[in-house]
Amino acid sequence: MKNLYLVSLGCPKTRVDSEVMLGMLKKAGWRLTADPKKADAILVSTCAFLQSSIEESIDTILECADYKKGRCKRLVVAGCLPSRFRSEMDELKSSLPEVDVFLTTQQVPDILTALEPAQFPDPDRDYFLDRCLAQPQSYSYLKISEGCNRQCAFCVIPMIRGRQISRPIDSLITEARQLADAGVRELVLIAQELTGYGSDFGMDDGLLRLLDGIEPIEGLEWIRLLYTYPWNFSDSLIGRVGKGKVLPYVDIPLQHVSQHILDDMRRHVSREQQDRLLHRLREIPGMVLRTSLIAGYPGETEADVEELEAWMKEIRFDRLGVFEYSPEPGTAAGDREEQLPESVRIERRDRLMAVQQEIHAEKMASMLGQELEVLVDGQSQEHELVTVGRYYGQAPEIDGQVFLSFESCEREHAEIGEFVRVKVVDSAEYDLVGSVLDD
Repeated sequence: MKNLYLVSLGCPKTRVDSEVMLGMLKKAGWRLTADPKKADAILVSTCAFLQSSIEESIDTILECADYKKGRCKRLVVAGCLPSRFRSEMDELKSSLPEVDVFLTTQQVPDILTALEPAQFPDPDRDYFLDRCLAQPQSYSYLKISEGCNRQCAFCVIPMIRGRQISRPIDSLITEARQLADAGVRELVLIAQELTGYGSDFGMDDGLLRLLDGIEPIEGLEWIRLLYTYPWNFSDSLIGRVGKGKVLPYVDIPLQHVSQHILDDMRRHVSREQQDRLLHRLREIPGMVLRTSLIAGYPGETEADVEELEAWMKEIRFDRLGVFEYSPEPGTAAGDREEQLPESVRIERRDRLMAVQQEIHAEKMASMLGQELEVLVDGQSQEHELVTVGRYYGQAPEIDGQVFLSFESCEREHAEIGEFVRVKVVDSAEYDLVGSVLDD
């Protein structure tokens, strides 16, 4: 057996790619190690969405390169970094000579030949079905498409991951069934534009057809929709949210509300359309709404920020993230000379987050005394002796958690993937404390 040390950076889409490569390598005789000193090879799955992501990826690569002085003989860098600098690959290779092979997001199946050059991948094989979870977990991501056909002025995704390619429904159903067999209870559907699934090959309501195929799978209890977009959010999809296993939780990255900013961003949506969709979703019982915003976009005025603040107080999103605008080279907005100073971008981000933090704290405090069904995720990363989970309104890794107390029941612990009933006894800015109730 050969040992592999894996570092996966960035978003869930990168994580899925990492798990697919790990599954392929395990079939070829590799095993995962948590100690880079014991690794025969190191794989770094990178992010390059923002300049800060690029810097983190490079720092990680250089840290891992130090281990090539010992047992490790092969360092492979995959994912968004080599994809973003595809046209400048010679430059990338010369600046990082420690790396043996670079693989773009379109070269995931080539991981076998990258680590063992004598092996050749089978072009007719569905490598997503080789995917292997690194450890037992209650949830998993299902990447239903790759790339994006949109040309938002601030975004590098089309440059990195190419145009949208939707995966076949049969393959996704098979992968979802394998994940359920591995103990996964929550399936988080992800794509760059989830609501556009299937549109690249002429399928209407492709996401609904996929849900029809996934929902009957035994063992899956929750299906969560992340990265939905307002353009393709059909009436039939609205009618499906919150029904059956599809959770009343929707993530819609809206980015802004000022119309001239939306137009400049090339979002192809009006504020009225956004608001109409949000109000319809709010009518769904128990609905939890999440969005993300960009602060400090080129041309944004003080009046635009005030409009955003008023809109946030009106809609009262349950979850909301604000990102400081990052001028990315190669994008329409990033290549402009007129950029707001970084200090202004940071100040506006902090202002908007302060508004949301107050709203969020009120929403969390209102949950005191409620009884919730919680999916157990395992031990807390901050406190090894504390078990954590999430109720349906908390998406994994981006929202808060429920810290579980067993003081008021006969049991002393709960297993990963188990559902427990809790009473909320305390709340913080983002997290809850729940007292587990006897069955």
